[in-house]
Amino acid sequence: MSNTELVRNMPRPLVAVAAILAPLMQDAELGALPTLRAATDPAVRGGQYFGPDGFGEIRGYPKVVASSAQSHDEQLQRRLWAVSEELTGVVYPVG
Repeated sequence: MSNTELVRNMPRPLVAVAAILAPLMQDAELGALPTLRAATDPAVRGGQYFGPDGFGEIRGYPKVVASSAQSHDEQLQRRLWAVSEELTGVVYPVG
């Protein structure tokens, strides 16, 4: 979990929860590293997931981590794709 503007602009009750969890959060720069590694490391293989290497995968430097059961749910994948296209206004032909 990273301490970013997303956290600071959540609904008020969630901001209170985030304040309690703040000691567990990492800064935004460290939180971006798993995405940067996945996008730029030539050794990355398709289907790999990256997350923090610290206790509970909450904070730390990027490492390969197990994917969640939800990430394999094709119905959720299609919904995420559709919502992403709707929210961004960008449509990619797939198929």
